[in-house]
Amino acid sequence: MAKIHYLESSLVDQIAAGEVIDRPASVLKELIENSLDSGADNIEVHVIKGGHELIQVSDNGCGMSQEDLKLAFMRHATSKIKYLEDLNSITTLGFRGEALPSIASVSMFTALSSEKDSNGYEIKINGSEEKSFKPAAGLSGTTCKVQNLFYNTPARRKFLKKPETEQSVINSMMRRFMLSRPEVAFKMISNNKIVYDVPAQNLSERINSIYGSAFKNGILPVELKKDPYIVTGFTGNLSLVKKRPGEQYIFLNGRFIKNRLLNSAIFSAYQSLIQRGEFPFFVMFLEMPPDLFDVNVHPAKLEVRFVNEWQIYHVIKTSITTVLQDILKVIPDYKTYQHFPEYTPNQTGSLNLEKAPSGSITQFEQAPHKRLDTDVADLFDKNEAQLQDAHFRMESTLDAIKVHNEDLHPVSDHIWQIHRKYLITEIKSGLIIIDQHVAHERVLFEEAKKAIEGQGFPSQTVLFPQTLKLQPEEYDSLLEITHYLNKIGFRFREFGENTVIIDEIPPDINWGNESQIIREILDQYISVKNINPSFIDQIAAIYACKSAIKAGDQLKPEERIHLIDRLFSTDHPYYCPHGRPIIINLSINELDQRFERNT
Repeated sequence: MAKIHYLESSLVDQIAAGEVIDRPASVLKELIENSLDSGADNIEVHVIKGGHELIQVSDNGCGMSQEDLKLAFMRHATSKIKYLEDLNSITTLGFRGEALPSIASVSMFTALSSEKDSNGYEIKINGSEEKSFKPAAGLSGTTCKVQNLFYNTPARRKFLKKPETEQSVINSMMRRFMLSRPEVAFKMISNNKIVYDVPAQNLSERINSIYGSAFKNGILPVELKKDPYIVTGFTGNLSLVKKRPGEQYIFLNGRFIKNRLLNSAIFSAYQSLIQRGEFPFFVMFLEMPPDLFDVNVHPAKLEVRFVNEWQIYHVIKTSITTVLQDILKVIPDYKTYQHFPEYTPNQTGSLNLEKAPSGSITQFEQAPHKRLDTDVADLFDKNEAQLQDAHFRMESTLDAIKVHNEDLHPVSDHIWQIHRKYLITEIKSGLIIIDQHVAHERVLFEEAKKAIEGQGFPSQTVLFPQTLKLQPEEYDSLLEITHYLNKIGFRFREFGENTVIIDEIPPDINWGNESQIIREILDQYISVKNINPSFIDQIAAIYACKSAIKAGDQLKPEERIHLIDRLFSTDHPYYCPHGRPIIINLSINELDQRFERNT
């Protein structure tokens, strides 16, 4: 008896579906791609329970005839290509003829479609088995309804994430399409609640619709034509940098792709940011002839191969570097980020940006505020053991030179500020130098921890409340940590879909900085999704780092005294929350040795 046999067609379909359909978001991807290929300029999506129960996509595209609707659910039936040579000139998002039969093999699928001025038809397929095919009420375009995904493959259904997680992935998928086709109107309703509703618009308006005005005001246009390549889009200034990835988009001829080399081309233009573990925002469109790349690599069509990958790398890097050379545009809002002393005409000559050298971006990356925060910003890259080791080394040093708390108290009221960075004063055994930023950071860190664990900070009302627009999954996470944000003094109220208005802020932060602090705390929470003592420390550390006075801030004499008094009232005045030293002690003996004094 033969051991080799043919597989049943339904089993073949389910095996093929495993390569194309792995979760609700991949169903949505295939359906929206079909809608876009049909020429639709208005697409509406309905989702229930993160796609576990329902994924429905309706469009106003060209629709299908009675015959085409039947053929659409046959494997390898497609209108996109016909001959082998067509693979070298693919201009559509879909072309394999696998998506619809794969989805229908693992769900209860209903499709209604009609061509313009023609009668409509409806087909129902459950697990590859056609249940009905009949005329339907006239409509324009196509509606695909996918219910009970993986109902007939329990093992795969068991591995679906909870609805909230799947909805988060769907939201991310929707943003990709909304950014890739700003000329198309999109609407998504989840559990009968509108998540996105954007009209046809240009790309900058679409970014504003999705992310809010803070993003629209922080993006820089990118445009470079170098035959045969065209690069367009927007990249973000430093105000839009995040601690976690997720808002980086590259579209190849309108198709979202994932390519580490092309991503690194953009990241390399932000060299110091990448070193700090931060991620810039960008939406980049790369156009090139279809015969210079191959999208026929994997059924998911997220990976592509290029004829000359390194050539494209340099084209993209050049397009971003050119934009970032305009230093003044890259620096975040001056009023929000008080890193630099105020400019006066006597301090420097005129700045001719047109003749700026190619090394401008490198010079910017070494600017004072960048160097100052290089060590600070790696807090979340350190584990508990590394932080404890840093603390141990600092305390060992202090023990070695036999410096005690009482010895470090100034013996006079003369406190000098050097280069608007350091405070110098006399003590019994010599003198001490204090870094004003990390000193204030330590003070605020301990105060914030006590506030979170106790009654909380009082708040100050802002004159001009900030509006903070979030993505749906970010908004849900914000609700989970609102208690802790309230404890450190933030008060906000709901203002429309996934948007809040910040009415009150902690007493120590500068106005205009509140949105960034909340976003960083939120990013950190989303990355760990766990509220524990370590996360509480991180909330306090982010608040302290962003609220503390900066290098370059001028302090009045009474402010210097007050800061040092507050520092020495903390439990650990020797090092900041990230392990950096706050105080350097120079004893009389060390000074005598440097000046070669015998007594």
